[in-house]
Amino acid sequence: MSDETNRPKTPSQQPTQQFTIDNLSLHAGDEEPGQAGTANVVMQTWFHLFRTAQIHAVDNQALQRPIAAMVDMTNTLIPKEGRLSFQAKDKALFVNGSKLRLSSDEYELAREIFQFFEERGIGGFTIEAPMNAAAVRGMLNALVYTPERKFDKLEAAIKAANLPFRLNKPLGTGKKSRAEVTLERRSYTFFTYSKLVVLYRSLIAEQKIATAQRAFLVKKIARTIQALVDICLEDDHTFLGVSAVKSGEAYASHHAANVAVLAIALGEKLGFSKVELADLGMGAVFHDVGLRDCPADLLMKPEPLDPKDRTWIEQHPMRSVEYLLNQRSFSKSSLSQMVVAFEHHRNFDGSGYPFGSRRPDIFSRIVTIADVYDAMTTQRPWRNAFMPDETLGMMTREAGRRFDSALMKVFVNTLGLYPVGTLVRLDTGDLGVVIYGGGEGERLSRPIITLLNREGKPSGTVDLAERTPAGAYRWSIVMTEDPKKFGIQPSGLIAISAGVGD
Repeated sequence: MSDETNRPKTPSQQPTQQFTIDNLSLHAGDEEPGQAGTANVVMQTWFHLFRTAQIHAVDNQALQRPIAAMVDMTNTLIPKEGRLSFQAKDKALFVNGSKLRLSSDEYELAREIFQFFEERGIGGFTIEAPMNAAAVRGMLNALVYTPERKFDKLEAAIKAANLPFRLNKPLGTGKKSRAEVTLERRSYTFFTYSKLVVLYRSLIAEQKIATAQRAFLVKKIARTIQALVDICLEDDHTFLGVSAVKSGEAYASHHAANVAVLAIALGEKLGFSKVELADLGMGAVFHDVGLRDCPADLLMKPEPLDPKDRTWIEQHPMRSVEYLLNQRSFSKSSLSQMVVAFEHHRNFDGSGYPFGSRRPDIFSRIVTIADVYDAMTTQRPWRNAFMPDETLGMMTREAGRRFDSALMKVFVNTLGLYPVGTLVRLDTGDLGVVIYGGGEGERLSRPIITLLNREGKPSGTVDLAERTPAGAYRWSIVMTEDPKKFGIQPSGLIAISAGVGD
């Protein structure tokens, strides 16, 4: 939320279209939205069928609609396609050989599908002819309503039922190349980030949520944060890439996830332990949770805030603390979350809100930096997004007043002078998007970029630290550019580099 109280006094600019995790895969390539929809229907139909079957008996009325949907899907698609193959490989899903492009909500479905397949030792299935309701029930009896978990016996049961349904063995079980491992790690990073977005969105979606459901979601969020910490410790640069995913419309959930990623990355550079990084990540996720009570029209208001609006906004740290107090039990982690929620709008020099007599805790100071950076680089209703390098410059000028100077210096080193997602122009005239940067030495100012062709599509990756045989740099950045000027969405290009889009 960070810059809510610093809105310009002039009329806001018209917002431009932004890339979001919800169209991460759908919009990253050449296809228009909706062209990949049929393949995703296959995944959704299968998920609802097996998930409902895991809860209800085969003759339960609740299964009628999922079974009917499966029948309709096979009778519609197989006459056109000849067959229907649904396969999992390396945490990706394929329909008739085409990789699915998943929305954030679908990533959660995909995770359960992977688990269903892995528990049974299968990689997917092929349907060779349209199925009727009896055939679908026969398939469920052989595959779901059985304690059997071995591939050979499940396959035999399917064959014995004489169904046009064939199980496929897992793919990609051989030794992977370094490039395949890197790509899988990047995809998993986006997958985990997306899961955090979905979980937080689910938590704040309803004003009144059952205590058990809240505890369940918070526990899953904590586990996801722990997974992100593990990713950061393994490869902090790949980890930072997801923080460039922006959503002006679904701002709250993406902002919570981005602030967590940035805070964990900064904490890792400071030498925090794994437990401390997890506590810091949880504090970052919930720093703005009190805004769930704020009217949507106020949060999305394009005009400058009036005094009444500002008073409401400035109450959200206390509302966040109140929300966090309403839980079953307290731990060091939960108390740390409350401190961060209360202090993240207090500045290093003692100004800001709410008033406090002591300097903010180090977790709070870290989250303040992460909060402001993500907010400023995201499209908002009252202003366009600032460019990443521009944002770092403005924040650096506030070091010592608004931000801790030492932490700000480490933050710049973490992101690099050209953070991930920055559009740059080279001395060759080419445009490129930074996909890997930060660190010490020459890497600080010489990131790895994806070059763009005339259509704004990726055309190769270059390392700006590479030198000629004579020792000169092959390429150099001459300036940064505004992506909106060229109709470029850096987040989509970063997703492509991670293997999430095409």
